[in-house]
Amino acid sequence: MRNTVNRRTASMWCSGVCVALLALAGCGGQAASGGAGGKVDDLSIRLESDWDSLDPARAQGTYAFQVIESLYDRLVAIENGKVVPYLATSWKQAPDSVTFTLRQGVTCGDGQALTPAAVTESLKRLGDPKTKAPYAQLVFGSAGYTVTSDATANQVTVRTAKPYSDLLEGLAQPMASIVCPAGLKTPDALGATPAGSGPYTLTKSVRGSQYTLTARSGYGWGPQTGKAHYYPGKVTFRVVSNQSTAANLLTTGQLGIGAISGADTRRLGSSKSVKRTSQLTNGSYFLAFNQASGHPGADPAVRRALARAVSASSFNKAAMHGSSTEARSVFSPMMPCYKAVLPSPMAGDVNAARQALAAAGWSGGSGTLSKAGKPLRLKLVGTNEIGPGFEYLQVALRSAGAEVTLRNGDTKTLAETLFGTGDWDVTVYPFTPPAPTPSALSLFVTGPAAPNGTNFAAMDDPSYDAAAAKALSALGPQRCEAWGEAQQALHDGANVFPLVHLKTDWFSSVPVRFGLADGATTVDIHTITTAGS
Repeated sequence: MRNTVNRRTASMWCSGVCVALLALAGCGGQAASGGAGGKVDDLSIRLESDWDSLDPARAQGTYAFQVIESLYDRLVAIENGKVVPYLATSWKQAPDSVTFTLRQGVTCGDGQALTPAAVTESLKRLGDPKTKAPYAQLVFGSAGYTVTSDATANQVTVRTAKPYSDLLEGLAQPMASIVCPAGLKTPDALGATPAGSGPYTLTKSVRGSQYTLTARSGYGWGPQTGKAHYYPGKVTFRVVSNQSTAANLLTTGQLGIGAISGADTRRLGSSKSVKRTSQLTNGSYFLAFNQASGHPGADPAVRRALARAVSASSFNKAAMHGSSTEARSVFSPMMPCYKAVLPSPMAGDVNAARQALAAAGWSGGSGTLSKAGKPLRLKLVGTNEIGPGFEYLQVALRSAGAEVTLRNGDTKTLAETLFGTGDWDVTVYPFTPPAPTPSALSLFVTGPAAPNGTNFAAMDDPSYDAAAAKALSALGPQRCEAWGEAQQALHDGANVFPLVHLKTDWFSSVPVRFGLADGATTVDIHTITTAGS
């Protein structure tokens, strides 16, 4: 169930502890009626699970952001990896600040004008500790920030306490959506009652089933990409949790657009009634060892040696049906500042792994190795969703000379183990961030170790920390050069061992084209065009 795991974790793992919610399959039909010029006026889009909140600041899941991006606007957007104007027509960026000049004439769904002061108050609320926004740090960094407005110049300035060069990209993410004044007056109601300036308003809500959005008359300020925007008159988000059910609805035209994973992907791929759209996510699934004191992975020589036994190709076949892309960095090529730090994907050489362990003082012939009378024992923890992948890892690590016990559970259990109990030695971490911001990785590889922080493997690499700090203080080519150094440092320090970059597969049964957002986990509502355009 490759993409199920990917889409659930792509945004939800970014906080380290959030877990996807299960939902019942939706029911009802898709009215794919054609409008003038062949346009689809009534479009349905699949939600694999129900949303947790429609408050942009407090939402945690992919499915919430899918709906939020249709109801709210942001200062800037990301198109093909580049930041483009949206509510802001232009900006001036420094390592510790961005000043935005806002578009004139923007109104909220209730008709109220969206002023610089209103934008300022929304951004202040996002980072206010009382809001308890799970992703505020991804937007503003961790050092603190201020927001000021200038009504005369029609500008808003966001300034961070320390340099944070990912600020512009952070403000392009759905959690940074601008909440209108009416919503800020009653923030506790935002979870189910949106208050945005986006292209749609929520007109019907059936919890756990479907949500109907109606296009706003006169809306004309989507992302400025140089392309005309086309917004279907009605968009219905349908909760359909079962993959086969969703695939059947697509083939019969009862569902317009949906992401599909597993065996149904192959079935739909050969169907003439649907078209496929695929894209890599921003990160990777990487092999990681617990580096806390008392664990075998505390020794970098052990980490390097055991990783040599693992093949990215074999893991791909076992866990992902061979459909993912084998990785050469913890970031995917979709991430700005990507650098291929591995000369080639991990190949898996058991003999080389055993030789490296022997050089590190582990002995025992062809059986389980030991050192100073202590056997090399590993607790491997994983998820049922890609259980065969972890079963492959168990075999590979055993072949290298380790005694390996495997615990596969649900996503919630894995999160509790990695970020809570710490009772593990080796895992594969699903780093698939929604934001194309390299600093998103820092949440999990620096700072306090779990359970006091989100540094789940207790990593401590001064070389990475120095490179990341340099990257966050730089712009342009220097920024990417430093992030390349950071990726290299993680690899050279035997901290992460990238296995695969995941790919999401979306299918449509209606004559439209569309792009993907949030690390390929959501449909970009602003990119929908007719199939012939």
